[in-house]
Amino acid sequence: MSDAAAMTPAHDALDRITARCGAAMRTTVAVVGGAAALVGIVPPVRPAPVVVAVLVSVGWSAVFAWVAATTGLRGWLMTVDLAVTAVLCLAQGTLVAGPILPGGLSWVAGLATMSIVVANFAWRPPVAVPAGLVVVGAHLTGARWAEAADGGLVPAGIQVVQVVATAALMTVLRRAATAADATLAAARAAQQAAEAERARRADEREQNRRMHDTVLATLVTIGTGGVPASSGMLRERAATELTLIGQVGRTLRADETVALDAHLRAAGAPAGLPVDWHLAACPTRAPVAAAVTGATVEALANVTRHARATRVEARLSTDDGRIRVEITDDGAGFDPGRVPVHRYGVREAIVGRMRSVGGDAEVRSTVGRGTTVLLWWPR
Repeated sequence: MSDAAAMTPAHDALDRITARCGAAMRTTVAVVGGAAALVGIVPPVRPAPVVVAVLVSVGWSAVFAWVAATTGLRGWLMTVDLAVTAVLCLAQGTLVAGPILPGGLSWVAGLATMSIVVANFAWRPPVAVPAGLVVVGAHLTGARWAEAADGGLVPAGIQVVQVVATAALMTVLRRAATAADATLAAARAAQQAAEAERARRADEREQNRRMHDTVLATLVTIGTGGVPASSGMLRERAATELTLIGQVGRTLRADETVALDAHLRAAGAPAGLPVDWHLAACPTRAPVAAAVTGATVEALANVTRHARATRVEARLSTDDGRIRVEITDDGAGFDPGRVPVHRYGVREAIVGRMRSVGGDAEVRSTVGRGTTVLLWWPR
């Protein structure tokens, strides 16, 4: 679909429907009218002109239907159609028996009606109405030349009503399509804005998690006197975290595949925390690997900050595309139900991070019996 069609889907659909309807109507009237013309050959009407006219009408209708169905109601197509119809209208005297001329009952009158209607399908009223009136004038002239009993006035009056009514109907339909396109455009803009806002908030939450995992943890360590200000390890860690701050806003490629086990090994554990790693090979998408690695690092940082553990085990396993990480320690444990809701670590840096990529997490702990953090993906 073109960009223009994508912006006006209702108008595009209306154009397709009217083109197909016009093709079907034009072909049906040509075939049925042609059959009626052949059956209605009576003196003084001669067969030869009628047969030629029917062949021209049916042949042109086939071309018209094919072009309209494949490319739409083009301007040149409608111009040729109106010209063919006008010629047949002017030749009524040699194509239609005299008793059938009054009242607009002839097969030529049917073709005139179809050309009027389809012209309004293709064009707006400023063009369609004058084009329709040209057909009306040709039919009226042909009826007068053929000396129709009503002088061609009855079918002319009917056809004028058809011109006006069809133009009014198509105007209503096009206005409805315009309103529908405006509504769809507003909905599309609102959806895009909502998606952009969701992406912005997701990125903001991820940056907050990264800051919590690293910079905030370092500041807390300094504030509590856990590391001397002159420590070389502190300088090295601060330099690493300055690099992290400089990378805020960088987005991982969602389609990139990375090795989660390698990511976990590279992330490692906080200094001084002995971890027994059991990592199965696990290729996965980059955003999933980043979320699992970040949640694992946060879980191990919590062990360092709170658990006073002597043994920590981290296990990565996979089963039919499902990823499971289990971090277990033998530390002091805690009561998960008594963790304040404003605490960011478990709520966002672990559970929120996993849920942001379609996974989940659970923290199981008992006072005095250690803690187990479970991460899994997909949810």
